[in-house]
Amino acid sequence: MSKAKRNYDDEDNEEGEGGGHDNSGGLRWLLTYSDMITLLMAFFIVMYAMSQIDTAKYQSLSKSMGQALGGTNYIGMQSGGLIPGAEGGTELAGKTTEDSLEQIANDLTDYANNNDLSGKVSFFLSEEGLNISFTGSVLFDKGKADLRPEAIPALKEVANYLHKVPNYIGVAGSTDDLKISTEQFPSNWELSVIRATTVVRFLVEKEGIDPHRIIALGYGEYHPLYPNINEVNRSKNRRIDIIIYKSPPFLGN
Repeated sequence: MSKAKRNYDDEDNEEGEGGGHDNSGGLRWLLTYSDMITLLMAFFIVMYAMSQIDTAKYQSLSKSMGQALGGTNYIGMQSGGLIPGAEGGTELAGKTTEDSLEQIANDLTDYANNNDLSGKVSFFLSEEGLNISFTGSVLFDKGKADLRPEAIPALKEVANYLHKVPNYIGVAGSTDDLKISTEQFPSNWELSVIRATTVVRFLVEKEGIDPHRIIALGYGEYHPLYPNINEVNRSKNRRIDIIIYKSPPFLGN
């Protein structure tokens, strides 16, 4: 092979290798850039759609996002979190969760004061949410798990406000430290849980609260608010707490 031929081949090889690096490699950043632009565009479309008060558009977007994220339908977004399956458009939807819960607490406090429930029902906001606490024998007679007829109007009033927010709801039963051992209630665990589920069933079956939003908890005697040293304190520890959660509690899969 002549020297001229060898030089031609060398130049051809160098041009092929260099050309592939300079042309193909040099354009790779355009692919990355275009992917980034596409993602940003999708992000801003989602943000724009979420900012529009259009229920049909929002639910359609929510359904599509839910399918992409594993099938969960996230509807009813508020600053307090995402509530799977809850309906949006409530009376308080335009306010922050904190303001909404504070408003509910104020309204129910007025109701309690006007219906001889002052000191028997308490309301307080915490990091967890709004706690509506029925103490003593407001809902149940001592050692019983049947709702007292006198308790129905108060639970109905609470249910009216539960319908106004899409948040998860917890119903927790607690007892005093006096032991119980009957066929129906072998321990305070059973008594506290059955009281909680009694209230849950009333709210779901009688008041139409979405069962997907509500959970029942039984604390037994192990979460007292006051030392169990006298009957006054024990009556305060016998209670039902209805919690409107700011954020969804961990429920597992």
